[in-house]
Amino acid sequence: MQVYAAGCNAWGQLEFDTLGMSDVSKFTKIMSGSTIEKPVSRLVYTLIKVDGKYRIAGRFLDAAQAPTAASLAMRANGDVLRPQEGRAYVSIVTRREGQARKDTFSVHGIVKQMAAFDTGFVILYENGRIATMGDPRFPAPLGRLPTKELPAGNFEMIEEFAPGDLVKHITACGYAAAALTESGSVYIWGRNLPSRPTEQFFPDLFPSANYFEIEDGKDIEDFALGETHAIALTCEGDIYVIGNNENGQLGVPRTEVLRTWTKVNFSPPVDYQITGVAAGPHTSFIIVSKTDGG
Repeated sequence: MQVYAAGCNAWGQLEFDTLGMSDVSKFTKIMSGSTIEKPVSRLVYTLIKVDGKYRIAGRFLDAAQAPTAASLAMRANGDVLRPQEGRAYVSIVTRREGQARKDTFSVHGIVKQMAAFDTGFVILYENGRIATMGDPRFPAPLGRLPTKELPAGNFEMIEEFAPGDLVKHITACGYAAAALTESGSVYIWGRNLPSRPTEQFFPDLFPSANYFEIEDGKDIEDFALGETHAIALTCEGDIYVIGNNENGQLGVPRTEVLRTWTKVNFSPPVDYQITGVAAGPHTSFIIVSKTDGG
């Protein structure tokens, strides 16, 4: 397996073996191994589990904490979300003025996946449904209307996107979240960055989930959100990107922004196929595997 990356490298978060790179504007191989899990990329570091061990790039102080850091979801203020294995509970750990506090929440089922946006969290249950919680001052990333009975600060379900079309994957970053369903449809909700209100990196972005058509309705195999960009892998094996490219995170050189889905000129090596994508706030990743499964 191999990992290719593009985007911000200000903290060395794409440097595993090669030192001194600037931002990477074209998808470049950064990792290879027999088994590779999806990169976990945050603002100043990237973690990749390769052949059972975590590799670290960027500013990450304690290598022993890499497995823990990779397993949790972290919002912008440093709060972290952890599931309780095999139980319908999650815990949020906050740190204020040097003091740690742990709050436990009852949720609607066993957690399959977690993701964080700047002001809250989204969880995917094993039954294919989604719940969100967050700051009531920023309701758009919740994908639901907070009420007295269903407050923003509790994990509450959002409506099904289409009857029977269950969610298989979630992703979130910045002030937006998205879901990929078993049928290959992508739904996204939230708002563009409050700090850049005149720049609409994602078209048709609303507080309620909307179907996100990619290149005339192509079925999607994998999908990931960055802070102001997104990357998609179609079921046909093509890569499409949209959004901000200030740090090269779209892998399309000499382009500042793409406001429509654009196919990336990327071909995996001979005898390899693209099997996944991932994203950090200002980075993108393509995972390729040998066609024989190796």
